[in-house]
Amino acid sequence: MSDDQSVHGLGPLRDELRRLGLDVKEGHLLARHTSFKIGGPAALFWEPPSLAAVLTGLPVIVQAGVPLFALGLGSNLLVSDRGFDGIVMATGRGLRQAAVSETDGHALQVGAGVPLAKAANLAQQSGLAGLEFAISIPGTVGGAATMNAGAHGSSFSEVVEELLVFVPGRGVVRMPVESLQYRYRKSRVQEEPWVVLEARLRLAPGSPDAIRSRMQEYMARRKKTQPVGEKNAGSMFKNPNGHHAGHLLEAAGVKGWREGGAHISDLHANFIINDGDATAADVVALMRRVRQVVFDQFHIRLVPEVRWVGPHDEDGTRNGNRNEEEGSTWDNLWLREDAGSSAPSA
Repeated sequence: MSDDQSVHGLGPLRDELRRLGLDVKEGHLLARHTSFKIGGPAALFWEPPSLAAVLTGLPVIVQAGVPLFALGLGSNLLVSDRGFDGIVMATGRGLRQAAVSETDGHALQVGAGVPLAKAANLAQQSGLAGLEFAISIPGTVGGAATMNAGAHGSSFSEVVEELLVFVPGRGVVRMPVESLQYRYRKSRVQEEPWVVLEARLRLAPGSPDAIRSRMQEYMARRKKTQPVGEKNAGSMFKNPNGHHAGHLLEAAGVKGWREGGAHISDLHANFIINDGDATAADVVALMRRVRQVVFDQFHIRLVPEVRWVGPHDEDGTRNGNRNEEEGSTWDNLWLREDAGSSAPSA
């Protein structure tokens, strides 16, 4: 097999990025980078060491027309066993800047690769309130900005003031929160081929001790109610209007259900645990089973909160960053309640 074949025809992009001095790996296993510890290889994998490297590589990737997925801590993701036939850019090194704004002491400037817990701790140490809820979310600022992550009755959209994003054809653009169309676990960022680089968070003055106390309360609640420390991707389904997905799943009696190496947590029914050898196919099959029983009992259609990353022909999405509500998508292609619907071959 030739080098170009080994990366599914992405050889020219690989060569150009390397010519620019960027370290690009081939066939890098994504299971190493997800909280689920599931996922096949990325055709190309790139972990830029700086914002300058990011801004050098992104225009080349866009020009090549190659599918791109920006990867943070790898939580809230289900990666196909077949991997991702494009380039995955890990944000953990190059987009980790975090500081109180030099021009506004009530704002934080945080890179997309910054863990939410780190941002919350920085806010607490700086006497800034409003980000306490994020201490218990095992993701990054970029992921939170994309999906409008939330916990404990608060959401990221309540604190974000603007995003710095890379827009193909335009370069680096500042997007005010009003233009981001935030709603429950969704935003315009998911619907556009943008890459989040940084977020400006608007917070309020507060007592560091009181802020710390709230953060400790949130972490204690998480440890009591969620399978912390086990291999999982967080909440698998979004909460339907007026309901909690976990309550519906528990009422349907799915705790302990199993497919292959994956099972429903005994602690929280909206969490799937990887016992160590689970595949994406196991998880998809289990999601479909539990979703079907909830529909059969309560006539409520659960929609995945976890994001799918994989070949587009498996779930109907146009690229790894899309997760639309309508049409043939991850949200509904394999989730139809009528007979004959089939899961993607993960």
